[in-house]
Amino acid sequence: MGFLNKTFGILTLGCRVNHYESQVISDGLEKLGLKKESFSNLCDIYVINSCAVTEESVKKTRQMIRRAYSKNNNAFIALCGCASQLEADNFSKMKELGFVCGTRNKGVLVDAVKAYLNNEAFDKIAVSEPKGELRPTSISRFERTRAYVKIEDGCEGKCAYCIIPKVRGGIVLRDEGEIINEVAALADGGCHEVVLTGIETSAYGKDLALLIKKISEIKGIERIRLGSLDPSFLKKDFIDAVSEIPQFCHHFHISLQNGSDRILALMRRRYNTDMILKNVDYIREKMPDVCLSADIIVGFPNETEDDFTVTCELVKRLGLLHVHAFTYSKRPGTEAAEMDGQIPEVVKTKRLHKLTAVADCNKNMILSGLIEKKEPVYILIETMEKGFLTGHTDNFIECKIPISDNLAPTLLKGRMIEAIPTDIIDGFLICSI
Repeated sequence: MGFLNKTFGILTLGCRVNHYESQVISDGLEKLGLKKESFSNLCDIYVINSCAVTEESVKKTRQMIRRAYSKNNNAFIALCGCASQLEADNFSKMKELGFVCGTRNKGVLVDAVKAYLNNEAFDKIAVSEPKGELRPTSISRFERTRAYVKIEDGCEGKCAYCIIPKVRGGIVLRDEGEIINEVAALADGGCHEVVLTGIETSAYGKDLALLIKKISEIKGIERIRLGSLDPSFLKKDFIDAVSEIPQFCHHFHISLQNGSDRILALMRRRYNTDMILKNVDYIREKMPDVCLSADIIVGFPNETEDDFTVTCELVKRLGLLHVHAFTYSKRPGTEAAEMDGQIPEVVKTKRLHKLTAVADCNKNMILSGLIEKKEPVYILIETMEKGFLTGHTDNFIECKIPISDNLAPTLLKGRMIEAIPTDIIDGFLICSI
């Protein structure tokens, strides 16, 4: 049955896996006959796909629930994701919510919406333990130029600061054939770039390089990227294999977390800085044009100024293009939350600003080097906004091209074009055709 004139909006908080899962939900709701609108618009159905990686993420989830309710207090508001998995009891008490589920069973959300619209009975609280096989999913389109494709769920890491294994459960790999079929459908729909992602993408293990190779053979796929990777995964055999695949993008986002071996040990990470430097040196040997980005936590318990200085030095030495830096956030139920030596918020914020300045300097040096070379870059055009075409290079440098009279911008979206770097504005590489 179609539900004519009924609308829905989805808000996605957090990681790329959530973005993928929101697309699955969106496809399911559209198959019911609902029309998708912006979450900021007046909708009949609101879906919040939540995150719990920090305390602020959970706080924002509550804010967005209340914002949706203030837009339309007669709307059906559904919540899923890590925040609801972590705090099911608290969220189930919110009067604004009509349905709450967790992480592994997000597929039941569409069933709940259908039951609501048909005035049928359904369980309003459906938060179950994050375990068991993954429910088959499939998307054939994505609302961005690049599509996120989930290949794995869950994590079995013992990191002292992280709540994610609790809310996502153990590692479960998605079937290779299901992934291949999904990417083929995306390519048929005009997608040229896919990002293989998971809660712990490297959990795909030795089969990841083979999966990338098979995807590279799908007609229409011009670029293949990976989600965040544990630095210990970037070993010689894997780098040798993917460096031979023309469609594989020369960019790695590494889950670095800190640059001090002492703090990495306290975090229960599975590597040290010597391993990181050795692996990165080999990556650069095989892919001279590679760019690296990283996640880094500042202000972890017991982090000294010397520890922080070492982190800044490592960011410089690695030549990171981009740093996703954030302050340590206590997560109840984790080892780090009970540690002595908690860092005051004012110190965390000061360090965050310093690290951001170091990262900005790195990025400026990389972009300036490209301008000096005067060599062409290849950009996949993603958006048109404020007089510019925007997109990314193979190694994930953000680019803008001024729209001129001789361009047909609507015809260029989703296409790969060659351009020459000319300037830097607000962290973007400005290019000309």
